[in-house]
Amino acid sequence: MKNSIAHTGFTLVELLLALTILSLVSTVALGHWSGWMNDVRHRTQINAYAELFNYARWMAASRRQRVTLCPLDTDNRCRDDWNLPVSVFPDQDNNKEPDGNLVWRVFPAPMVPFSVRSRTGGRGYLQFSASGMVYGASGGLVLCPDRDIEGGKMSYMAVNRGGRFRSEHDEDDDRHIRLSWGADIHCA
Repeated sequence: MKNSIAHTGFTLVELLLALTILSLVSTVALGHWSGWMNDVRHRTQINAYAELFNYARWMAASRRQRVTLCPLDTDNRCRDDWNLPVSVFPDQDNNKEPDGNLVWRVFPAPMVPFSVRSRTGGRGYLQFSASGMVYGASGGLVLCPDRDIEGGKMSYMAVNRGGRFRSEHDEDDDRHIRLSWGADIHCA
């Protein structure tokens, strides 16, 4: 009787074919990975701003006092540069500076690859009254992707007169949103 030993393994051709297929699949997957990561970052930013605006409104209503939300400069004054960290603070004297240098929350600068610009009529701040409604004029922010991000999404985030946060998104990735009342929002 003859014993036969079965040889198992891959031939060189089979191994090269498997590596070629693996490299093609990896290339396609990595191409989509960066787009997926930018979408996740975009949703994370929108949710974080919604939480920040809701926190400022809640502090105003629960503490029964005026609250300001803005980026602060080195002198603790509101500055219209929303790519800086954003602070939430009590502002009873309405001077756009933290009362007694008390800042309740600091929100970090926008994460890469996004920038933020305001639509606050040049004021650079938003305020909530003791009732939780907007104090003074309402406004919003525009979240823009960096220019080198192909197909990056933009969003318009606003607070209405009642103090409620809402966001509208650029669904076709053309960096343009037309609001319901006809205003055009662009990312340059």
